Parts: sequence; structure tokens; C-alpha cells
Amino acid sequence: MQKVNDTRARESAPDLEGDRKLMELVAAKDPRAQQIFALRVLPRVRRATRALLSSPADADDATQLCMIELLRAAPGFRGEGAIEAWSDRITARTTMRLARERGRRSSRIDGEAEAEGLIDPESRSPPPLASESLPRDLREYLAALTARREALILHHVLDHSIPEVAELTGVSPNTVKDRLLAAREALRRLIRRDSLISPSRPRRSA
Repeated sequence: MQKVNDTRARESAPDLEGDRKLMELVAAKDPRAQQIFALRVLPRVRRATRALLSSPADADDATQLCMIELLRAAPGFRGEGAIEAWSDRITARTTMRLARERGRRSSRIDGEAEAEGLIDPESRSPPPLASESLPRDLREYLAALTARREALILHHVLDHSIPEVAELTGVSPNTVKDRLLAAREALRRLIRRDSLISPSRPRRSA
């Protein structure tokens, strides 16, 4: 049994030497290596951007930007861990930077439009998405958390540890824990409020 476990551990362990060689070729702009790299990380990048951004259009833009950033950063890959872990860190930083930039731009434009009476401040909520168990789609609740959603998604959706979330967001682990507690409580309040206003949609019969 021990031999079987050792074999499985070796099979599941990252091939650090293989990753190093691949990234050396990617850094040298080898087309085949770049294609292999893109096919390997693209699903993870797309999953992360869609989780972190509520707008599908913004997520698509972020995915493209992340892939460009990953290719640019290839010469800096040290091979100390798997490509996926390295890619996740760059993807999270790039996506959050894009979200902050667009958030600032959107706030400025909306503020100008409201001042001119061109839009109603209450009309900015996204259209409701289908949900089987919540009054509204979970993505809407996550979007309502603003800055606090980053820690929640990085930890609970993208499976980063608290130290990893701290590194990605540039804060201490204790701050991450505080943000997670605050975000979970805010989610509960939002869901509780909507549940009192309108009952949850019934689940579909099998």
C-alpha cells in the first residue's frame, strides 16, 4: 500500500524541471511552446476572471490581458513551483488591477451622468440571473460586496490559502481573515433581506 501511495504522490507532483524547460522556450518566443502553455493555462485564467468579475465582457477582456501578461512575464518564471500556481498569482493581480481601473472609470462616468440627470442612480443593478435556491443569482450578491469580494472569491472559489490571498492582495493574513468574515456576514445579510422581501424561487422538479 505504501508503494502505491508513493507512486500516486510522484504522479500528482508537479514536473518542475519540465515546467522550467517549457517556460524557457516560451520566454524565447518559441511558437509551439507558447501554444502548449496557452492551452494549459487558459482554462484556469478564464475561470479566475469569470469568478472575479461580474461582467462577462470584462472577464473576456481580463482573460486576454492576463494571457498577454503571462507571456510577457515568462522570462521571470523561476521554476520554484508549478506553472499553474505562478499563473494564478499573475492572473489574480492582473484581473484585480483591471477591475480597479474600470471601477474608477465607471464611477467617474456615472457620477457625471447623474449630475446631468442622464441616468437614475437606482438603475445600475445588473439584470437578475436565473437561480435555483437564492432570491437572486450568487454573482449579483458577490458583485454587491465590492472590494470585499476579492478575498472571498480568491479563497472560497479559486481555492487560494489565506497566506496566498494575503500575498495576492498585498495585505496581512489577519486582514484577509477579517475581510472574509465581513464578506460572509454581508452575504448573509443580503440574502436574508431578499428572502424576506420575496421567497426563494422553487427548485425545478427532477
